[in-house]
Amino acid sequence: MATESAESVVFDDLDAQIITLLQNDGRRPTVEMARHLAVAEGTVRKRIERLIREKVIQIGAWADPLKIGYQNYAVLMMHVDLRDLERAAEQLSKMPEVFFLGTCTGGFDLFVTACFRSLEHMHEFMTKRLSRVPGIQRVSTSHVTRVKKRDYSFRVTAVQRESPGGSRRGRRHRRPRTTRESRRAARG
Repeated sequence: MATESAESVVFDDLDAQIITLLQNDGRRPTVEMARHLAVAEGTVRKRIERLIREKVIQIGAWADPLKIGYQNYAVLMMHVDLRDLERAAEQLSKMPEVFFLGTCTGGFDLFVTACFRSLEHMHEFMTKRLSRVPGIQRVSTSHVTRVKKRDYSFRVTAVQRESPGGSRRGRRHRRPRTTRESRRAARG
């Protein structure tokens, strides 16, 4: 199971602006982004490659499960014997129905979201497959009836590390142009 770390990666304002542009349109050409940001296309391309490699971003298509045949969208909150928590999470993460899984604090130990093609599919998952996962003691299931918001974009700002002297350090680069400055430059 790939574990996501809460540890921040250092990135600057240019990286943040690139991420914001990609959140608005993940298919936006690097040439167009470079023009908008007033930097070289190679700079944008290399920054994107690094952000992907460091797992800061993923670029892909997000399908609406309800529109592609998964008629049952459920949230499962699980009580798990803590001695089996990692093993249970590992097994659940490999199940194709599960698209989000996180360990949590509070009333439950695991928070899972999953999609099912039918109530029968959901029933089979709940009664047959979950029963084989070690340590699950209780499952509370909520059936999502309508999705009101599904957005994976976040406001992005630079993340810099503290230098030994206490000041923030990051890579330096030329300040990207504002939209107005870009238009003026394009006109000559």
